[in-house]
Amino acid sequence: MGAIILLESLWDLESLAKLRKRLGLTQRELARMSGLSQSLISKIERGRINPSYEAVRRILQALEMARAERGAKLLARDICTRDVICVEASDPLSKAISLMRIHGISQLPVLRSGSPVGSISESTIMRKLEKVRSTDMPVSEIMDEAFPMIPEEASLNIVRQLLQEYPAILLQKDGRITGIVTKADLFKVLESRAEEL
Repeated sequence: MGAIILLESLWDLESLAKLRKRLGLTQRELARMSGLSQSLISKIERGRINPSYEAVRRILQALEMARAERGAKLLARDICTRDVICVEASDPLSKAISLMRIHGISQLPVLRSGSPVGSISESTIMRKLEKVRSTDMPVSEIMDEAFPMIPEEASLNIVRQLLQEYPAILLQKDGRITGIVTKADLFKVLESRAEEL
């Protein structure tokens, strides 16, 4: 399916060089991967010749293979947000609400002395609204369980599986939080892949 979408957009062959460069390939590398000559790749990119269907098919397969390899190498640390916005368990609920509103996010990790002890989200607040006596009450009184923590080197497959169960995942290295991944971060990866192809 991806190759068909790519094929339609490649008949405007000027985009071929742009796609190749986005994938970090040189003409020589694309030629090697496609089994075509570098001079043929160069002529196609410059619009000097009209390529055969077979040449276009080989180029598309090589680009798809490069895209798949690139995606397979992505790790959690490659897609995370490094600036993790958190609240302390003792912070008032009003602070959590304010942080979510100001930063346009829907959930926050809750920490106690730098360690995750829970999470708070718009959904948590809505679900537990009857327990909210005042926005001055501590976040700890209505927080949910902590987001899972995984190593920065975790694969996107692990991230995807966890995000089916949790709204966010914390990344850690040497016992400290180094980033957060949400469904929005995963969607950005999908969007960038669609733009590449």
